[in-house]
Amino acid sequence: MRRMMWLVSLLALTTLGVIPAEWWQSVDCGTAGALAHPVDTSRLSLVQGYGVPSPRHQGRYHTGEDWAVPGGAPGEVVYASGRGKVRYAYTLGWGRDGGAIVIEHRMVDGVTFYTLYGHLGESDAVKFPVVGACVELGDPIGVMADVRPAPHVHFELRLAQPDTPGPGYTWELPEAHPIQYRSPSEVMAGYAAQ
Repeated sequence: MRRMMWLVSLLALTTLGVIPAEWWQSVDCGTAGALAHPVDTSRLSLVQGYGVPSPRHQGRYHTGEDWAVPGGAPGEVVYASGRGKVRYAYTLGWGRDGGAIVIEHRMVDGVTFYTLYGHLGESDAVKFPVVGACVELGDPIGVMADVRPAPHVHFELRLAQPDTPGPGYTWELPEAHPIQYRSPSEVMAGYAAQ
């Protein structure tokens, strides 16, 4: 609670112009010891897997995993997958397909991952984090927006491109793409909280 009050105070000072927005870029968020899914996988369903060719997108490969509430209601809270620094956050990051957030996770073993959360919106209770802010595993970062074909979160894990959301699909196999996508579920299994 104390950390949250400190963060809110800093955000307010940044909004008022007292702290320059560039200050956030110099903040060290520490390392992440674990990664987890951004949603409760016991309640939500995997509706499109990683690396699957999509008929809706001319056979291009899916670069992440799509998770949705059965029945498709918007407003489901999405959480940070691990400790890290927000590198991109824009409520119109995917235009009519909702907002996007990218978080950098420096792992204790020296690997750096970037997680992308797409098709997000905000609610009265959950706002997008500020670029440069530190987040912890399980911090609320957004909510599933009312997007096509139904509300869901597109969740990616990659080794490059920290400050751009990307298209969500690629003609190349995801691992072979220059962004070096990885299967979120497989990577998180290796970095699961003990």
